[in-house]
Order: sequence, then C-alpha cells, then structure tokens
Amino acid sequence: MDEDAYERLNKYLNEIYRHFKNKKGHEEIISDIENRIVELFQHKLNDKKQVISIEDVNEISAAMGHPSDFDNDSEEEQIYAADVYVRGKKRLFRDKENGMIAGVCAGLGAYFDVDKVWFRIVFLVAFFAGGSGFLVYLILWIALPPARTITDRIEMQGDPVTISNMEKAFKEEMSDLKVKIDDIAGQVKETFKKKN
Repeated sequence: MDEDAYERLNKYLNEIYRHFKNKKGHEEIISDIENRIVELFQHKLNDKKQVISIEDVNEISAAMGHPSDFDNDSEEEQIYAADVYVRGKKRLFRDKENGMIAGVCAGLGAYFDVDKVWFRIVFLVAFFAGGSGFLVYLILWIALPPARTITDRIEMQGDPVTISNMEKAFKEEMSDLKVKIDDIAGQVKETFKKKN
C-alpha cells in the first residue's frame, strides 16, 4: 500500500471507529467492515498489481459508504438510496439461525427467494422416495459454509455490503436476540411459578 493510500485508509477507518464507538456491539461491526475491506483489497491485487493505490482506497470507501453520509440523511432518503443500489451478487450459505438441523434448507430458501419449507418438503420426499434426499442434504451440509458473520448474512440476501447495511443487520440481530432472551426469561419465570 502506498503512503497516500495508507493515510486515506487510516482516515476512513478512524471515521468508522468514531461513528460506531458508542454503539452496542461496535467491535463486531468494525471487525466485519475491516474484513470486507481486506477482501476487496485482495480482489484488487494480482501478478501485475502488487500495491494498493489511493484510487483503490477511494473506490472501496465509496462502495462501502461513509458513516457521515447516512447519519445526515433522513430515513426516507436512506430507503431511497438503498433502492438505488444495484443488488449485490448472492452467495449460497447455510443459514443456521433460521434452520432446523444444519441450515441447508434455510440457506437455499434465502438464495432462491423461496420459503425454506418447500426445500424441506423436497428433501423429505426425496428421502422417502429412494433415500437420495439424505445424501444430497449431507453433501450440501458439508459443501456449504455457514453464514457466520454479518457480511455473510448480507451477501446471502444479495444486498450490497455497505456500512449502513452492516449496521442495519446488526441492529436486527440484536433485536432478535432481545426477543429470544425475553422468551427464555418468561419461560424461566413460568417454570419457577409452577414449582412454587
């Protein structure tokens, strides 16, 4: 990385750190952003190009977006900006969060924009019709990586990996986690009441 590119990248990352430093789970969001930037830089390098230039940093920061861009926008402007984006390329992952066993059917459902129940039915019919459903499911279980990070989950939906999408996905993840914790707490209270 040349010196100008390093300074520009450092300034961009500092802007991101300042934006997220007071938000819950900022470490995970920042880590995902950094990992995505590294991925994009790796795509820029090849045998003929060995150095990241300031143009590369500017291009990647423009694609990822700046926190100041979506802080100043109203919610309506953010929705419009998201609609203007060309959908990113979808990637096939196992969706363990929404899956029953390994998340294969949930991942296929997310990839093809079809309800995961249909894939479950197909695998069950194929299993009872000749046993091939189990074999195909097992192969997909082994071959497909799980969606572990926020970036993976965004790519699984086919959305562009931008800072605003990462923040939105993280907020959704936290609200889902809060609902699950509240459900567990309610169950524990009910169990405790029954014992007393």
